[in-house]
Amino acid sequence: MNTKVAILYKSIPQYRRDFFNGLRETLAKEHVELILLYGQPGHRDALKNDTIDLDWAQKVPNKIWEIGRYEIYWQPVLSYLRNVELVIVEQASKLLINYVLLFQNALGIRKLAFWGHGKNFQETSANPFGEWIKRRISTHVHWWFAYNETSARVVREMGFPAERITIVQNAVNTRFLTQTLQNLTSEQIEQTRQQLGLKSEHVGIYAGGLYPEKRLPFLLEALQFIRQRVPDFEMIFIGSGMDAQLIEQAAAQHPWIHFVGPKFDEEKVPYYALSKLFLMPGLIGLGILDTFALETPLITTNVPIHSPEIEYLQSGINGMMVADSTNPLTFANTAVQLLENEDARQILVAGCRSSRNLYNIENMIERFTQGVLRALEG
Repeated sequence: MNTKVAILYKSIPQYRRDFFNGLRETLAKEHVELILLYGQPGHRDALKNDTIDLDWAQKVPNKIWEIGRYEIYWQPVLSYLRNVELVIVEQASKLLINYVLLFQNALGIRKLAFWGHGKNFQETSANPFGEWIKRRISTHVHWWFAYNETSARVVREMGFPAERITIVQNAVNTRFLTQTLQNLTSEQIEQTRQQLGLKSEHVGIYAGGLYPEKRLPFLLEALQFIRQRVPDFEMIFIGSGMDAQLIEQAAAQHPWIHFVGPKFDEEKVPYYALSKLFLMPGLIGLGILDTFALETPLITTNVPIHSPEIEYLQSGINGMMVADSTNPLTFANTAVQLLENEDARQILVAGCRSSRNLYNIENMIERFTQGVLRALEG
């Protein structure tokens, strides 16, 4: 009989599809059955239009309560956890099921593992009370799956034993993106260029959620400065979210700004192929891996709200971190210098190619699998 392990996720974002499919297959080879239980997103996450279903997973609708700008979730999944030895949950104080599972873990009914950042790195939007609770409960689990070394350091500083932390090196399917890029024909790229009405080779791109932590007003101001210095500069926006109207308005006012809405997987690759720089002055998360895979160097700013994946950025090698996070002109100047100096940009492109071999979903699946096996044994 296979050992059963369950992962609870409040909803499945599309970028996790290949990870969950791969993890299921890899664990099955170790005679471990993966049960994936998930629900639907809350209002804010739903605006991103990036959630999916998996036919082998079990969808159990969440009960969601909104309290001001915060949400609280109840995931009614306990009946699905019979004979499950290990449950892996998102480290989030708003997930009420976690408290029940913490109690079961304390009683020895089943093991509980947290998977997450260690803390909310977006301090301006974090709930202080929620973060206090998170610190209190995060050392009372059996195992930890930390996004990367940055997250693991946070967990160790809480007092959790290092030998019970698995660093998963959070990633997406960058190999697929790279292969898609390499297989693109010049005709496909030209077709996308014509659809957008692009007239220039000096193109920037933004791809991701459109919400306040991304600092879109800052970016739009910086784009005006870039356009003044590089008169044929054009900008592509990919994504959706609560701040989408900002981009819609900018695109309506400026024909050199192109808003194409949400695009996923191979759909987004031609847009990157047309672009020279990835411009995102706000929060950086897994999107940094797309810039590596698709050879489009990132420019961001040194804001304190980046997700742990920012540790993958080596400024001047595989992207650029602008030290001054308050001045759109400084950000714009960095972009202009790279647009006007192709040799300097190619140094960063080479760094992207090197980095995409370090951070990939295959390594993440292997690390996660080994962590599951160790957690079951320990």
